[in-house]
Amino acid sequence: MNPLQRISRLELTDLLLSLIALTIGFAIIGESGIPGWEVFLISAFGVGTGFLLHEMAHKFVAQEYGYWAEYRANRLGLIVIIVMAQLGFILAAPGAVMIRKDSPEFAQDNWSGYDESGEYMEKKASSEMLRISIAGPMTNIVLMCAFFVLLSSGLLTSYLSIAAVRYAFFINLILAGFNLIPFGPLDGAKVYQANRLVWAVVAVPTLLLALPVFFGISLI
Repeated sequence: MNPLQRISRLELTDLLLSLIALTIGFAIIGESGIPGWEVFLISAFGVGTGFLLHEMAHKFVAQEYGYWAEYRANRLGLIVIIVMAQLGFILAAPGAVMIRKDSPEFAQDNWSGYDESGEYMEKKASSEMLRISIAGPMTNIVLMCAFFVLLSSGLLTSYLSIAAVRYAFFINLILAGFNLIPFGPLDGAKVYQANRLVWAVVAVPTLLLALPVFFGISLI
């Protein structure tokens, strides 16, 4: 099935609303006046790669394991993003991919042949959750590395392209670092619970790299 055919009308609406709110938020943060169209374009590129691909990674990996998975926006959270951006910082929590696997066919097919303790299924579910949860941050990390290489290559010559890729680097770093915090409903908490070694290998260097950015220190 074409991946685009897996996106419902409601999910598409929530994705667009979140994309707009985050684009506005990342555009106005640090701006003393109304941002120009170039700022919004730069912000949209960063959010489009960082946010959209992050959420779609969760969704498509979950679907590969047979889960129903759709993104749902937190409408109040979208308003909070814009308000907080005006105060100089962003809490990027626009929504999340909701997943479930509750079909009778799945239960019958996968429980057959295993002991009644369900130990195998518990380990299998933990492994699946690990992969689903880490898919989003890993997408941001891969994009961040790609943008860094692109910036270092000298292939970009125009101000707009350099600014867009540079801002996309920072947005992906921020989203990766924030989501890997092992707290509450964040991806990091699920990864940490499933496999602490994997969390340490992925999250610790990402958080150390993102920490200066959280305090307003530019890396590139």
